[in-house]
Amino acid sequence: MIVEDELDIAHLFSLCLERFGFNTISFTEPSLALDHLKQCPRRYCLILVDMIMVNLNGLELAKEIRKYNSHVKILLITGYCKGDLRRSIDFKAAKISDVILKPVDFAKLGPRILQLCSEKSVGQ
Repeated sequence: MIVEDELDIAHLFSLCLERFGFNTISFTEPSLALDHLKQCPRRYCLILVDMIMVNLNGLELAKEIRKYNSHVKILLITGYCKGDLRRSIDFKAAKISDVILKPVDFAKLGPRILQLCSEKSVGQ
């Protein structure tokens, strides 16, 4: 699942992941993504979430996702400094699997997602 409020960027993420064999669904509205996830909480191996979105930021969305699925991998896409973000209370509560910094290197994104999806979650 891809949650990115800019349609063109969401489309780029979809194209990249489909080249690596993933089926994708994209949402430009975080609340719609959350509603969808509530209907099928165990359907996805990974959710790619943009940090800065209009109604709900990526960390807030990730914390909500954790209420329905504690094992899904969440990959946060951000332009912020990775180190500062990882120390925040919200980051720890969201149990983010990894952070990808913008600008995104799409050649590395697919292999990283393949790696994350093959890793077993703690407690699984």
